[in-house]
Amino acid sequence: KNGKLWVHAPLAPTEEFFELVESCADGPDSIAHVVVPTYALEHKVFAKDALSRWPQAKLWTAPGQFSFPIRSVSDEYVWGRSVSGVLNDSDEAASSSEIPWIDEIQYETLTAGTFKVGFSQQKFYETAFFHKSSKTLIVTDSLARVQTTTPELNDPAKLLLISKRSTADAFPEDTPGARQIGWEKTALLVSYFFPEHEELDPDRFGVVTWTDGWHNNFQALAGRLLVPPVVRTLIYAQNPPEVR
Repeated sequence: KNGKLWVHAPLAPTEEFFELVESCADGPDSIAHVVVPTYALEHKVFAKDALSRWPQAKLWTAPGQFSFPIRSVSDEYVWGRSVSGVLNDSDEAASSSEIPWIDEIQYETLTAGTFKVGFSQQKFYETAFFHKSSKTLIVTDSLARVQTTTPELNDPAKLLLISKRSTADAFPEDTPGARQIGWEKTALLVSYFFPEHEELDPDRFGVVTWTDGWHNNFQALAGRLLVPPVVRTLIYAQNPPEVR
């Protein structure tokens, strides 16, 4: 309401990214809050660069932040500053004097399952947010919606590489159809890591081939809200009642 910006899981610190965010308001000084919604490296690795660009912003993190392989690393080293607040439980357990944006953005932290990092068990945390005025739900890994058509920002060369029927095939011609095939296979790889119908060729050592049926799997996956299969299988399945 005051014209300031609240930034969720900053992306790579390119000038293009910073200018895009800052153009949503009145420049760099408009960023008031940076939020790290989980401890997964890919979602927090760029926060330090963002906070260096926006030194006036406050830092809010999901619980359970850790470093690896050395655990006892200071916040100043990880983030470049101290943490303004940890988002335990939900906004119902906090006040606007503690977290100034909760009158506009509600939050709740999901705790579910553990996995081993080195020799330590690490509990899974992710904080979800709800922007009340726009009725927008903001999540990170807990929910996904794979779009049915190729997103514009994908690298065409990578899409064409993945579109090949086998890793031994020649690079295909750049067509909308080839890009779409690359997108569909990319979505399956990201969602399952080792998807059905991506198989080692028994007759050619080291060659991976996509067999018939992968497109049907993409159609079953795309165009709807779902829990990402990797998250559901590795994390949520450990404690379904707590997730519910």
